[in-house]
Amino acid sequence: MAIAATFATVAASLFVPAQAATKSVTLEFWNYWDGSNGQALKTLVAEFNKNNPGITVKPVTFPWGDLLPKLQSSIAAGTTPALAATDIAWMANMHTSGKLVDLGKALGGVKKASGDIYPNLLTYGMYKGKLESLPASTNNLSLFYNKDLFRKAGLNPNKPPKTWDEMRAAALAISKLGNGVQGMEIYTGVGEGLTWQFQPYLWQSGAGFLNKSNTAPTFNSAAGKSALQFLVDIINVDHSATAGQWGAFDKGQAGMRIDGSWMVSGYRENAPFEFGTAMLPIPAGGTHATNMGGEQIFAFNKDAKTNAAAVKFISWFTSAPIQARWDSVTNFMPIRASVASSPVMLKHMVDEPALKAFVDQQKYAQARPAIAAYPAVSDAFSKALEPAFYGKVTVAEALAAAEAAVRKALAG
Repeated sequence: MAIAATFATVAASLFVPAQAATKSVTLEFWNYWDGSNGQALKTLVAEFNKNNPGITVKPVTFPWGDLLPKLQSSIAAGTTPALAATDIAWMANMHTSGKLVDLGKALGGVKKASGDIYPNLLTYGMYKGKLESLPASTNNLSLFYNKDLFRKAGLNPNKPPKTWDEMRAAALAISKLGNGVQGMEIYTGVGEGLTWQFQPYLWQSGAGFLNKSNTAPTFNSAAGKSALQFLVDIINVDHSATAGQWGAFDKGQAGMRIDGSWMVSGYRENAPFEFGTAMLPIPAGGTHATNMGGEQIFAFNKDAKTNAAAVKFISWFTSAPIQARWDSVTNFMPIRASVASSPVMLKHMVDEPALKAFVDQQKYAQARPAIAAYPAVSDAFSKALEPAFYGKVTVAEALAAAEAAVRKALAG
């Protein structure tokens, strides 16, 4: 409540004189939240609009892959929306546009604006000493597994794999059930999906992705080769997974799959099987790691009235009470300590025990490189790796090609 009061006080100081608030302003809010997440957003926005006469926030939803190009086109054309929420990996591109509102300045300083937001989530919001975005959500990847298939394969449904070796063995056992059942699903499609899913294996093995200065790749190493070989062998040696397949787990036709917390509610409501979740298995001698996902919310610089209204919405949407409600519907992870300890979230964790693995693993979540070249780097990396999953090139050849392609992408 103290945080909510702080936001209310800061917001109130921003929106004077009073007559300014009476002038109607419409804020287009570009995002890619669809399905139940999109509906949750609409519900919250409707509440904000009702309680803030003169301000109308209008969500505009695009497919995930379309939003970044749309934003880049609008920046070039000078037709940006007032508000947007994008994948954290795209924020470097937004910052370098020079078009974002300085939220730190608008909200009384970076410390006051960020409050008890977890520091690692601010990585994507800071640019040249300015806070230009705030986290709207965060999440990570964990292991989903089909307890029914575990039982049929003679595996303990209450003891999911903790190591790579255990995961491979479980996948092999489940694949022997026949009838088209796969031991696990491995995402192999070109694009950020492949990169996002494979990076935890690189971090767990110690290979890493890029160096600390984000200027050169580190994955073409013995550890990196071990990580890629592990997945390639599950597909091409064990035949426990199939390259190009994604969706079998949803139908009860695959034993395991790595995915995000946003999938929990969908599986709870629609999965034709009993499922469980667990922290990602790690290699022998490796370390826990997962990929940090989520979105950042920001405002494009407009006139003073529009900026004030946009900042007011951002401060409201990222406040602890609203975030607790948002997370309890979307199954995103808390961005603030006060959200994690709120009665709303504590009850939600009891009601949905499958979220525990994600909560436990959030502290091991690593950030993807916050650089403008990241989308190009990710695309180049995934294109080079994809042939290895089909057995068209060796692991060494794939990683060598990926290294060359990533170096080229980094050089621009």
